[in-house]
Amino acid sequence: MMAQAQARQSQDPYAQQGKTLTSLVQRLRGWVGSDPARIPELADALVQLTAHRLLGHGYAAAAADAQESVRRAGELLAQKGPIGPYTSISDAARYVTAVVHLATVQASMNMPEAAGRTIESLQGIREQLRGLGLEQRLEPQTTIWSLSCSARATLASGRIAEANAYADAALARLAESGLRDEPDTAYLAMDVDRLASDCRWAAGRTEEALSYLYTAKELYDETVAGRLEEPGRLSPALLERLAEPLFSLYRDMADRLAGSGEAELSLVTRRRLIDLLRGLTERLGDPAQVQLASALTDLARDLLTLNRGYEADVARAEAAALIPPGSAVDQDQVRGVVRRGTEVVTWTPLPPSASYAATSASSVNTKIIDHAGLEAERRRRTAAWLQAARPEARRLELERTQQAQAEVARRDAERAQTERAAAEQRAAERARTAEAERLEAEQRARGEEAERLERKRRREERLEAHRLEVQRREAERLEAQRLEAERLELERLQAEIDELERAERLAREQEPPQTAG
Repeated sequence: MMAQAQARQSQDPYAQQGKTLTSLVQRLRGWVGSDPARIPELADALVQLTAHRLLGHGYAAAAADAQESVRRAGELLAQKGPIGPYTSISDAARYVTAVVHLATVQASMNMPEAAGRTIESLQGIREQLRGLGLEQRLEPQTTIWSLSCSARATLASGRIAEANAYADAALARLAESGLRDEPDTAYLAMDVDRLASDCRWAAGRTEEALSYLYTAKELYDETVAGRLEEPGRLSPALLERLAEPLFSLYRDMADRLAGSGEAELSLVTRRRLIDLLRGLTERLGDPAQVQLASALTDLARDLLTLNRGYEADVARAEAAALIPPGSAVDQDQVRGVVRRGTEVVTWTPLPPSASYAATSASSVNTKIIDHAGLEAERRRRTAAWLQAARPEARRLELERTQQAQAEVARRDAERAQTERAAAEQRAAERARTAEAERLEAEQRARGEEAERLERKRRREERLEAHRLEVQRREAERLEAQRLEAERLELERLQAEIDELERAERLAREQEPPQTAG
């Protein structure tokens, strides 16, 4: 039974229908080259394919086909002459539908002004064919998309009252058509509720804005039915389609809860968004990673306003780790954030000619709708949800606050212990350094002392050698003097001897010779 339920959850009839329509368009494109008579068939197929993609928020895929659809429908409309009483209503309805589809793509890509201009371009053909059944040929979702584009355009231009009037008309056409109860148009109903929330928020009607956005989120959660909890079980196309509204819807919900004073519920909503995005980053890649970083940044900002700095720092650090520095984008600008009005705005309903009242294909099955009753029921459900969800949100956030405080205390204790250990280590290192310096000083002192003693020894040796040399030289000098004296004495004695001998010789020579007697 569980396996069957999981198989049903992973089935995607929408994708199968999209493949069928895409295949049909491709075949017709090939055929019209040789059979121009099939161009109307191709134009109708393009309209169906674009509408199908818009109902599933496949805006990027719808963009190229929407432009071709407008071109094909415009060519068919122009073939039969100027717009007038004899204009084919089928061709005109096809063209109007294609143009509305293009405007819806523009609005979805955050170009509301362009979408408004595109819708305004249809004013002439609507006026010329008024009363000829043009608007009765339009599908309910076409009129809803047209009104939604006008609402987005006027909201972007600051015409808040007019935007709310268009949003009311879109809500009325949605209720009358019964599309809110159709699974295939769940995203359309959700988009209209979000549009109404944006318009009410800009008009300063906080409670109404929150009730419409809660209705949209409730419908989205019912449509997703928990399948994003296990993204690995979903096909890539189904996963991408289910995840497409997640970030902007939950982010708007959290923003408006915070703006309404529901701080705990806002934080719970952001954390839920973050948990879901964490599970999607592996399958969806960079887009989901950027959204996760942005959601974490929003969470950090809200926590900081509540003086929960530690939790804010943790969220900011995780966001910074996801997105490299310098690559962050201005998410407020990307999503066209709607600012809350400071004054309550009132407005008058659109005239029937502008609101498509009872003129679309839904008029055949138009129900009598008690719009005031629906509004009251919507606000009652929102109030009941707020009352029921507040205690749990407070409990969860209180637990998180206590956990954060405990974590801060633990971190502080760890930091203090680390600082003490570091201080002890520094003290030990200083002691080791001091001891090493002492030992080095002692070693240096011993070395210096040994060097001093060595110098003293060498100096004493040199002095002794010098003394001995002096003694030797003195002895040599004295010996030389003695020898010199002896030599001189010998020379004197020799001289005396020589003088005596000379004197004796002279004396002998002077003696008279003796005669013989």
